[in-house]
Amino acid sequence: MNELTNGATIIVISNDHQYHTLDDWGLAIGNNNCISEPEMETKYIDIPGMDGQLDVSEALSGRPIYKTRQINIEVGGIRERNNWDAVISSMRNSIHGREVKLIFDNDPSYYWKGRIYITDFDRARRLGTFTLSMPAADPYKYNIQDSGEPWLWDPFNFLTDSIHDYSSIQITGSGTVTIPSGFMPVTPTIMVSNMTSTTFKVTYKGKTFSLMSGSNYLPEIIINYEDEVKLVFTGTAKVSILYRGGSL
Repeated sequence: MNELTNGATIIVISNDHQYHTLDDWGLAIGNNNCISEPEMETKYIDIPGMDGQLDVSEALSGRPIYKTRQINIEVGGIRERNNWDAVISSMRNSIHGREVKLIFDNDPSYYWKGRIYITDFDRARRLGTFTLSMPAADPYKYNIQDSGEPWLWDPFNFLTDSIHDYSSIQITGSGTVTIPSGFMPVTPTIMVSNMTSTTFKVTYKGKTFSLMSGSNYLPEIIINYEDEVKLVFTGTAKVSILYRGGSL
């Protein structure tokens, strides 16, 4: 990750409490490359009589699988020396060991997810420094908004982001919904409501599936980084196609 701005938002998943490192705690980020590179899970097999090794890394999944990633944010701030113990204690009570969403100021369309820890605390006179460590973050960063939420323009990046709103689509008789490829493989949930036809079905890559009112999860339907997804609906109902994309 290139040149971070000097702040990040931390949202505690269990209670939705959120804190900004600079605005709430007066702590500036001191390092730029704080997110480890994505590392793929690999598997090689020695085959007698074969040169080299057989690469079976994608044999089960059909795609690259990535390990968890490390995030280490070095932060520091100026306070009266005698105040630092109370400050660190308060921060530990708020976030230490909690599962959080982490949003960098310079990448506001995405969040990282994992457990965060306060480590390596040190102080020299009024300067206090420590590390906000997420040792096992999910390999992908997630879109702030899913495909069914009202779009927010504030975090939108016109260079890298695209708008995908697949909520409350009226299908009368038949209709096709096209979803562009994404960076992170994900299976959407298809929500069906106001169904007035006897049956309501979706066809994907030549296979047809019956849908019921409410939530439908079909593992066979995958939004991936290779092809756009075309869903052909037959019947009369409203559909919402819900998923949260991501990126390495």
